[in-house]
Amino acid sequence: MVDIPKIKIKINDFRAIKSADIILNGITVLAGINGCGKSTISKLLYNSIKTAIEFEKIVKENLFDELRDIRPFLEELSHEVEIFYRENKEFKKKDLKDDFEIGFKFNRLFYFNSAMDLKEQENKILASIDYYIKTLSELPLEFKKEERYRIRLYRLERFFKEEFFEKNKNPKNIDILILLDKLKDNIKKRFQQAYSNIENRPIVLLDNIINDYFSEEIDVNNFEIEELGALITNRTNKKLSNFLTINKVAYIDTPMIVGVENIEDNNVQHWQDLDILLKNKGVNLNKKRRISALLKNEIIDGETEYDNKSENFVYNRKDGFSVELLSCATGLKSFSLLQILYNNGFLDNKTLLILDEPEAHLHPEWVVQYARLIVMLHKELKVNFLIGSHNPDMVMAIKYIAKKELEIGSKAVNFYLAKESVKYRFDYKLIETDIEPIFKSFNASLDNISKYGASE
Repeated sequence: MVDIPKIKIKINDFRAIKSADIILNGITVLAGINGCGKSTISKLLYNSIKTAIEFEKIVKENLFDELRDIRPFLEELSHEVEIFYRENKEFKKKDLKDDFEIGFKFNRLFYFNSAMDLKEQENKILASIDYYIKTLSELPLEFKKEERYRIRLYRLERFFKEEFFEKNKNPKNIDILILLDKLKDNIKKRFQQAYSNIENRPIVLLDNIINDYFSEEIDVNNFEIEELGALITNRTNKKLSNFLTINKVAYIDTPMIVGVENIEDNNVQHWQDLDILLKNKGVNLNKKRRISALLKNEIIDGETEYDNKSENFVYNRKDGFSVELLSCATGLKSFSLLQILYNNGFLDNKTLLILDEPEAHLHPEWVVQYARLIVMLHKELKVNFLIGSHNPDMVMAIKYIAKKELEIGSKAVNFYLAKESVKYRFDYKLIETDIEPIFKSFNASLDNISKYGASE
C-alpha cells in the first residue's frame, strides 16, 4: 500500500512561490534564501488549519460582529424608556424593576459567548426585543403626547429606519413597533445564515481570512491542502473540511513577544493566538520525563510559567532565583515558549507547530539543543513540525539527531530546498534527508567572503 502523507500543501504562483508540493508527515524543514516564500507557506498553512479547526467559532464571532451595529440603538431605546418611567412615577409599574432587569441585560447578549448555545443566545436576543415591543405598546398615551418624549423617540425611529432599512428614503409614517418587528426578522436571517455556514462550511470564509492576512491582491485558488489523500480545501464543492489528524496549531516566528504587554492591540493575529495559548493553564497529562529533564535540567536550568496574579511570565531558575521572562535573554525565551506549551498540554500527536527561523536568536550550541528538542518532541509525543530555516547548524542537527533517535527507515523527516526558477520566483524541491544541496546553497556565503574579504 502506498504511504499517504498526513498533510500535503500544494501551491502554484502564489507570491514568491512558483511551485511547491510540501509533505507534512512529522518534521518538515524548508530551506532557502530570504524572500523565497518560506514564511508565506507557514502563514498560509497556519491560517488554513486554524480556520478549519475553529470554523464554528469564527462563524459565531463574525455573526456577533455584524450584530454590533444594533446594540447602540437598543441601548438608547432602553435609556429613553427608563427615563420616562423614572420621571413619571404615576405610570411606574409594580414589576418595573424586574422588567428593566430583563431589558437592560440585553447588552451582553450581543457579545459572542462561547459557553452559551447559539440558539439559546438567539432566543434571548429576540426575547429582549419582544420586551421592548411589549413595553412600548403599553406606554401611556401621555408618553406619545408629551413633546420632549415624542421628539426623542422620533429621533430614534428616524435613525433606526435610515440606518438599517431605508437609507435613501425620507422617513415618513414611522412606527417603532413595526421597525422592531423588522429588526427581529433581520436578526433571525443573520442567525439562519450562521447556522447554514456552520453546517456547510463554505470555503469563502477561509478565502476572506487569507485575503485579509496578505496585504497584496492574491489568487486563493492557487493553493490546496490534502489530509491523508482527501482534499480539505475543496473548491469544486466550495467547502472547507475539518482536519482529523491535526486539532491544534501554533505559529512562532519570534520569541520576542513573550511577556510584551498589550499583544491584543497588535494587528498580528498569530501573535495574539500564541499569547492566549501561553497563558492557558492547561495540565499536561502525558508528561515525558526525558522531555522535562531536557528542558529543565540540560538547557535552561529552570522552569518558566505564567503567573496569573502578576500577569507576567516568570523564569524560575533551579537555584531559587526568579525574574520576569521579559527581562531574560532572547534565547531563553525561545526555549521557554516550548516549555510552557509542553507543560500546559498543548503539544501532542495532533499538534502542528510551525517555527519560522527558530535559530535566529540562538547561540550555536543552543541551535543544536533546539534541534534536539524538536526531534525529541516528535519522538516522544509525535508532535508535527513545519520549520523554515537557513541555518546550516539547524539543518545538520535535525538530520543527524533524527537519524540517531528515530526508527531506521523512518520517513518522518523531510527537507525541501527553494530554488529560483525565474527572477524572484522559487520552486520547492523535495530532497528528503539528502541535505547536500542545501549546503551548496549555504556555501555561497563563503564564496562571497572570499570575494569581498582580504586573503591570508
